[in-house]
Parts: sequence; structure tokens; C-alpha cells
Amino acid sequence: MQVGRSLEAEFAPELLRIFFPLFQSGVGVEVELGCSIQQLLTEQFGIAADYVSGRITTIFLNSKAVDKAGTAIIRDNDVLALSGAMPGLVGATMRSGGYYAAMRGAMTYSDDRVIPVGQRGVITLKLFNLLLSELGPRLLLRGFLLRGDLWRAFLAQQPEQLRVRGYRIDGRPVPVDRFRHQGDFPDDGEVLRIKIHCGDEQP
Repeated sequence: MQVGRSLEAEFAPELLRIFFPLFQSGVGVEVELGCSIQQLLTEQFGIAADYVSGRITTIFLNSKAVDKAGTAIIRDNDVLALSGAMPGLVGATMRSGGYYAAMRGAMTYSDDRVIPVGQRGVITLKLFNLLLSELGPRLLLRGFLLRGDLWRAFLAQQPEQLRVRGYRIDGRPVPVDRFRHQGDFPDDGEVLRIKIHCGDEQP
């Protein structure tokens, strides 16, 4: 994947919610491959280990439920979905390492392929429910990748009165009133590297 321009913007914390749909549909994230999901979250994303074990209760890798984040290995082009607790029997069944995990059968992740450690690649990351507000600021600040057409679609959904505190393209300051200008990104296939400052990055 060849990455084009880089964008950086700053928003007030209360506007974090406008980015939730991006995380729910999935954004590209540049990572070091060959590590476990646990290592990815704690060492590369900088999330506290007790948060991972206590708040990220449901993990899917390539649409398969993961019971042990410490053994499932990240590979190029993987799709990783993270969620907090989900209600009812479905939530109990999908909970990582939960009592009802055996009911999943073929929906449970299993892969014994070997991959060299240290290579760089891109995965798709998805967040759901409470993790959107709790992990969103950290992951927005770390940065993500998105195709130009998807970024234009996102901009089209934003109100004209959207208040932007700061905006840069390739490190150069740009008037904040151009943030919603879709014409700046005419190439559908251009992959943008986007970084958003929006509130406290904890946990």
C-alpha cells in the first residue's frame, strides 16, 4: 500500500463522536506484524494491560472470535474488531474466554501459520460500543489510513458549522474552513494518513 498525503486536525473533545462511524466501519492502521493481539494493544498502541483484560471483552480477528489475545498473531491485511461487553446470550457466547465460548464452534479463531517477527504491514481496526469513546482519542492521535473516497464521504456528513481548532496537510498549516472541502482529495485511490487530536488519549 502506497500512502499519499498526511492530514492532521484538532477538535474539541466533545466532537469525538463524529469519528465513531469511521471506527465502526474500520480504518487502516500501520503496525508491526508477527506479534500477538495482546502485544499489539499494550506495546504498540500503549493501552494498559489491565484495561485490555478488563474492558476489551470481545475480540474478533478476521470475523473469528478470539479467546486468548496473547496467542492470536497479527498478520498483514488482518481485520481486528474490538468491543466491550455485549448484552445477553450473544454477548456471553462471544466474550473472550467466557463460559459459553465452546458454543461458537467454527466461529472461534484458530491459525497456526508462522510469520517473521518485525515486518511492517497494515491491518483494519474496528471499535464498538464503549471502546469508541474510551480508546478513540488514543487511536486517532496515533493515526490511521483511509482512502480518499471514504474520507470525502466522511467530510460530506459533517455540518457546515463544524468547528476545527487546527488543520495541516503534509505538515503545512491550512485555513480551518477548508477542512470540509472535499475537492482537496479528488483521487479515490489515494490513501491518506490521518491524525486527529481530540481529547484525552487515556487509558
